[in-house]
Amino acid sequence: MQLLDLPDEDARKATKEWLASLDKNPTELLANLHAQSGVRRLGFYAAALTQFWLEHGPVWDTKRSLSAVQLSAGGRSRQTAGQLKLVCLRPGEALHVESSVKFFADASSEVPQMPACTSSYVGPFLHENLAWRLAEARRKVTCTESASVQEFLRKELGEVQIRSVYLLKGFIFQPLDDFLTSRRLCNPPAELNPECSTGWYATNIKEAVAKMVPGARMAVLPKLFWLSPVVASGEPPQIWGEELPGQQEAVATDWPQKIQEDVEEHFTRVHTALLLCELVPVGNGWMENSRGFILPPVWDPRSLMTGKPQGMKSSAEADASLANSQEPSKWSNQRRRYSERLADTARKQGPSLADAGVHVAVPQRLEEELTVDHLVNYVLASTRTKKGTDPQRIQRKRSLHTAMCDREALEKGKASCLVAESLQRLAEEKYRTDGHFILELMVKPSEVGYAPADCSVTFEADGASVRKILDLGLAGDICLRLAVKFALRFCFPADPVSLKDLPPLIKDHLADRARLAGLVEYLALCNSLTLLKAQAEPREGDAPRDVDTMDTVDTVDLNRILQKLTLPPADAAVLELLCQHCTDFCEPVSSMLLASGQLKLAKKIERLKHGWKPALSPLDSPGATPSTFLTPLTLPPEVEVVLVSDAATLESACRRAKQGGVVGLDAEWKPEERRRDGRQDRQDVVNPVQLLQLAWTDVVYLLDIPLLRMEPKLLELCDELCGDRCVLVGFGLEGDLRRLADSYPQLLSAWSSASFYHIDMSDLSPREVTSLDGFCAFCLGQALDKTQQCSRWDLRPFSDQQLNYAALDAWILLALLGHISKGAPFEQLHQLAAFSVTDALKFARRGCAGLDRGVCAVAAMLKLLGAESALCRSSDCPGDVAVCKTVACTVFSASGEPSFCMVVMADGDGTVSLERLAAAVNCTSARLTSSEELREEIRQPRGSVGPVGPVLKSASARIVLDDSLMGSKVLSCGAGTSGWQLLVTPNQLQEWTPCIVSAIKEID
Repeated sequence: MQLLDLPDEDARKATKEWLASLDKNPTELLANLHAQSGVRRLGFYAAALTQFWLEHGPVWDTKRSLSAVQLSAGGRSRQTAGQLKLVCLRPGEALHVESSVKFFADASSEVPQMPACTSSYVGPFLHENLAWRLAEARRKVTCTESASVQEFLRKELGEVQIRSVYLLKGFIFQPLDDFLTSRRLCNPPAELNPECSTGWYATNIKEAVAKMVPGARMAVLPKLFWLSPVVASGEPPQIWGEELPGQQEAVATDWPQKIQEDVEEHFTRVHTALLLCELVPVGNGWMENSRGFILPPVWDPRSLMTGKPQGMKSSAEADASLANSQEPSKWSNQRRRYSERLADTARKQGPSLADAGVHVAVPQRLEEELTVDHLVNYVLASTRTKKGTDPQRIQRKRSLHTAMCDREALEKGKASCLVAESLQRLAEEKYRTDGHFILELMVKPSEVGYAPADCSVTFEADGASVRKILDLGLAGDICLRLAVKFALRFCFPADPVSLKDLPPLIKDHLADRARLAGLVEYLALCNSLTLLKAQAEPREGDAPRDVDTMDTVDTVDLNRILQKLTLPPADAAVLELLCQHCTDFCEPVSSMLLASGQLKLAKKIERLKHGWKPALSPLDSPGATPSTFLTPLTLPPEVEVVLVSDAATLESACRRAKQGGVVGLDAEWKPEERRRDGRQDRQDVVNPVQLLQLAWTDVVYLLDIPLLRMEPKLLELCDELCGDRCVLVGFGLEGDLRRLADSYPQLLSAWSSASFYHIDMSDLSPREVTSLDGFCAFCLGQALDKTQQCSRWDLRPFSDQQLNYAALDAWILLALLGHISKGAPFEQLHQLAAFSVTDALKFARRGCAGLDRGVCAVAAMLKLLGAESALCRSSDCPGDVAVCKTVACTVFSASGEPSFCMVVMADGDGTVSLERLAAAVNCTSARLTSSEELREEIRQPRGSVGPVGPVLKSASARIVLDDSLMGSKVLSCGAGTSGWQLLVTPNQLQEWTPCIVSAIKEID
């Protein structure tokens, strides 16, 4: 069995950068997860993340993928025995990946005479031991040995070599005392990665709480929060998830004593394990310090510690007892979110997949013409049979879709007529919600599971059919939100709602929040949402009234509507739609969300305060109108383009910057190369910025930075840009500024602490829009040509095509900002770009968190110390220096107060002794600082940490220099960013920092 691994260090580095970019802008990832079913379950959620990595990551170059292909037991058997989880077609191979995320407790102490082995690691819910999981891994990857599977893959992917791998991720939990001693696995079996993430487990919550860090908070984590490090913010602190099913509701933290009481009460009622997280204060928030399982007193792993693979399952008696329990505790009544019942019965390994067959569903055609009876009978049959117990349901579903495609191909619009008639008959028979599948066949045909070639029919709708479905939705006979989606599928605008008809509609829908949300979407569909603002205003000082009834049909109480829509968990899509159409609602909606603890959504709504009202058009559905069919954008002839490559033109740019204004900013650099024939120097700076674009309404300056970087005026220009007279506008602005800072840290050293005004247009773009060209298509109805984006910006001279592209890329940001604010017609681009600083400040934020870290922050600190020349690129570093490593540690005083400590010692010359370090700084204990703390507090990534930087701003921070370095002339230390080095003498280090010299190496 082969484990999935990245090809080389370059690939690992590219993947880390890709992940960092997703942290900054996760829109594409979230959209991908939203489109998948099952992400409410931890295993499916982890599999979806793995699939996204393999399909979109920078290393794999995946051309096509297959997922969840059902496998039978072989021969003529139709019994499902497993599935091909994921197969990626890559250059030269088909990569078959099986993956799992698992959590195991090291229970070797339960049977002392048993040698440490994979069977001594057991699941916290007693479902399996690690040996069982590894045996399952071997069983699953053998499916590609089957002739049937190989034939299927050849048909789908062609003649390529098949490579099967298994990816097992998760945590190993150690007994609490063992974990606190080292936080690392001690002599693990060969099958385990020694660097695996670890946690603790205990059966006594009181003892566990007593050993937590003083001042820490704790939380019980739902399952969908188990994968990533935990961060909390707010007052009281809460753990925020993403806007995904099962993660929208924030997780509350509490003081350990309160958590202890709740857990003890939980175990008096039900025996299910809980995962707890310990959080400590870091900066303005809280960060995970440890996590661990609290196991019930009856937990006994010995039945799994057999020395061989062993799996367990819950018996029918356990299922029955759980079904009879009535919300036994605050966590067990949401069992799927927080915990699992303990397994108590042995189970068998699944059948071999070496001879597995492939279940390929072939759409069956109806023998007769599709009628309304077929659709109605299908729905009625589905309501009488549970989905999971009817193996024929999927086949009937496919047959129905095929028949609808046939009817649509013969007569355009016929399928929508049949659907409308079917839903009307179902409504008459009181089946309000059970006809949704029929409608979804036309709204989301891709969900049927066909390849694109099998979904080639485009459904059309006639007006009468769409109006009939909308009327059914308004009457409450079917879901109004689904009816609206049906109309949007065909860009069909509903008839406008009159002022007289609005109050009765709201009265009919106010009692049910789901129906009220549907009404908001319906009013948006017919461009009537602004009627809410025209007819009703919030009534301040009114006595509270019942939100489920209305006093009259002649007035609309806006407060009651907004209160209903903002009850947690609020529907983000509906509130964003409402506030985009009626920006005056942003403030009351945001206030209500804040009052109910929904801080993340409140922040998003606040950004729409000065937003725009998107017109209903095919462009409202991203991807509905390909950019190739749109009119290309061009720079207006009134705009001058100036290439700045010498002192004279740089002086002109400086004069313009001193005048201030709204400035579009963009940067270009050589595209990253994926080299296969050689490895890139790990110490080289990631491709530096070659061209910096600065756009005003009437002029765009294109700065050739490599030619200008030694010009004093360039620093003056940068200082002017971060002053109060300028507002910078970009798309992914922080990424451009970080690249510029990492390329030329001295240039932007003043920016690391500057609170300059800036607007990131990606914050103002709709959720579905992930790129600047997509934003232009959405707002302006025109195409931004990005052909030159990946051209060779490191070569000179620049081509005319490159210069035109660069100028337009920066200038169009001003037009987009003007459109969002003014909503002017598309053709008046030059007028849109004329935007004052006063107007721009409505959208602006101050400061940029990305610049107060890394080499830029180090350069700023050196500037304060009067030693600006101490930085050099790794490639220019002289050979006669003592190469050092800086180890970030956290030390604890006698009172338990933590502080940061930076240890400087010779690279490759042993390890730091935490005991000697604690003694050197007069503290009681010390530990290594976590990667999360490095990012959030020290603001330097592991591997680039240096003794100078943001850490020196903390009064309690200390530098400890190993005494063996005192004889060295020059030390080469980390400078906060890969590719840069800090050259400093031991005496300078003592002069610049609160440095202590001591012997802190581990003694052999």
